[in-house]
Amino acid sequence: MDPVAPQQSQNKPPVEITCSQGFLSWLNQEQISLAFTTYQSSRLFFLGLKENGALSAFERLFDHAMGLWATPDSLIMSSRYQLWRFENALAPGELYNEYDRLYVPRKAYTTGDLDIHDVVVDKNGDVIFVNTLYSCLSTVSDRYSFKPYWRPPFISQLAHEDRCHLNGLALVKGEAKYVTAVSRSDVVSGWRDRRNDGGVVVDIQTDEIVAQGLSMPHSPRYYRDKLWLCNSGKGYFGAINLENGEFEPMAFCPGYMRGLAFCGNYAVVGLSKPRNKAFTGLDLDHELESRDAEPWCGFMVININTGEVAHWARIEGVVTELYDVQILPKVRRPMALGLKNKEIWHIITIDSGDLGKEKNVPHTWRVPVEDKTSNYKFESQTGLNPAEAQKFEPFSFPRLSARWRSLPPAGKVNIVTASNDQGLVGACIAEMRPDNFSAEIISLAVAAPYRNQGIAGKLVSEMEAVLRNLGLKAMDLTYRTNWDGATALELLAKKQGWAPSKPLRVIGKSTTKSIAGAEWLNMPFPTHICELFDWGDLTDDDRRDIQDRIMKDPEFPRELSPFLEEQIIEPKISIGLRYQGKIAGWSIAHRVAPDTLQYSALYLSQELRGKNVAMPLMIEAARRRMAANIPNALFMMDVRNEAVLKLFEKHLRPYIEDVTEARMVHKMLA
Repeated sequence: MDPVAPQQSQNKPPVEITCSQGFLSWLNQEQISLAFTTYQSSRLFFLGLKENGALSAFERLFDHAMGLWATPDSLIMSSRYQLWRFENALAPGELYNEYDRLYVPRKAYTTGDLDIHDVVVDKNGDVIFVNTLYSCLSTVSDRYSFKPYWRPPFISQLAHEDRCHLNGLALVKGEAKYVTAVSRSDVVSGWRDRRNDGGVVVDIQTDEIVAQGLSMPHSPRYYRDKLWLCNSGKGYFGAINLENGEFEPMAFCPGYMRGLAFCGNYAVVGLSKPRNKAFTGLDLDHELESRDAEPWCGFMVININTGEVAHWARIEGVVTELYDVQILPKVRRPMALGLKNKEIWHIITIDSGDLGKEKNVPHTWRVPVEDKTSNYKFESQTGLNPAEAQKFEPFSFPRLSARWRSLPPAGKVNIVTASNDQGLVGACIAEMRPDNFSAEIISLAVAAPYRNQGIAGKLVSEMEAVLRNLGLKAMDLTYRTNWDGATALELLAKKQGWAPSKPLRVIGKSTTKSIAGAEWLNMPFPTHICELFDWGDLTDDDRRDIQDRIMKDPEFPRELSPFLEEQIIEPKISIGLRYQGKIAGWSIAHRVAPDTLQYSALYLSQELRGKNVAMPLMIEAARRRMAANIPNALFMMDVRNEAVLKLFEKHLRPYIEDVTEARMVHKMLA
């Protein structure tokens, strides 16, 4: 749901950050904060300390945020098709809502999608970036997408082909000096065949290859007369011996490493969960297995004198990958303005030059919460049938038609609207449950020009009053953590006294392209164990047998019933299993959109559990979808189904493009 633009997230979901006991004390002792990017979830993050010493985590959304360079007062960050320059708007000693840095996006170069990785600013103030797609280093141009700066000697021409996966750039004494590449390949995507040992470090001033035989090297940094980097494919942080070209590992890190920064005797290393085929099948996998460890996302703070892990911070939720990390010295609690919030409209600073003799005087800025709900009229309608409610479709999110196509209405509908002289500007829609005990808010939307005025909160509080008057005892709302307004929605619920959100389902999205290379795709189904049949061939006797067993088993999870939303079940892709003549399992797939299939229920009876049937069943369902030319797939997994979640993480996760959660917040009305 999108009631307001994304804002800072201080509550747990969709991102939860935990840290070692001494991590916050270390930030305080070193007088630093951290900035980092995650392109997988399109976020720029800041970690600092609140006035009371607690962790401050601040985020802004920037599409495909990747390369990051920083000083205490400036940031350069790459996004999907732009390079952004941020400047601090606060004078020394000045605060803005308790933050001591306010980074404002002041300038952007539109480069097009170059898959920009590392970004630096040299001693002359020139921005140099790794143009990964064109296999070169580049600088910005006022007229063109980029200006080539240097090309590896093994790359024959500039081409939109990501030939060697050039990714990292290190400065030495303020000059661009060393780069990392996954290979020396000179063909389109050639690096993908050289991931295990094709990595190189190149001295761009001499074109000499100073190290080779690396596995997916990233983030070269020159610090204290050593060239440090992440040998990411093997899982080791260490340094290159520039005398003999050997990589000298210092510490193993349980994740795919990208992002490296230094402070005193410590290195901060970024970790990611391996995402897809490009990051799996490496020695890192075997190393993790030998250590009986799982990869995780976050940071490790490593003592560069001893190699010991001194501190760590772990990130859970929608963020599973990091790209770059920077240390902000003498900065305690930073934040930035984004592009999707009216706050950026109202922060005005003036460069008075010689016109004004007055110095900036430190002070504290506090922007009051804008509440203009008195300018709008709020009305309610109760007891509508779904057909009557359809007229509010333009003011619904998620769309009513999409919801009711996949999940038929459960009961009467109640609606609260907000309007002004121009007409409707927003609506909150709740669906009554048959038990007349509770209702679900199925839609909450405010038109974009009217957000950040308290309208969404007023709609929800008015709906609460309506439901109370109808005698209901509870209300709830389900949302997905990857929705733009998820953070704001959780903040709204928290302010209005709703219970903390709880996870319901994990949702993975894949495509035919992302899963086509899976090595297990040709695994045959073990027909010697049980029989497969098309769900469309289910007999009336089979149906009665299943319904009887579900009725007699009070512990049977309702969401795994094969009879939910039957009108959109794909009968040729959904699969049933027979074991000794009885129905013993199923994989149910729903057509939720013309190009999208949703795997909604995977169930095995007790007789088939432990017989290695679940994975072949999922593979058979995937093959059927691909044969039907349905390009997109959603995997819906109940968070209580630990076996399926474990199977998903082990076998499917590397081929999934996006993972999110469906979560629910609720409030008792009694």
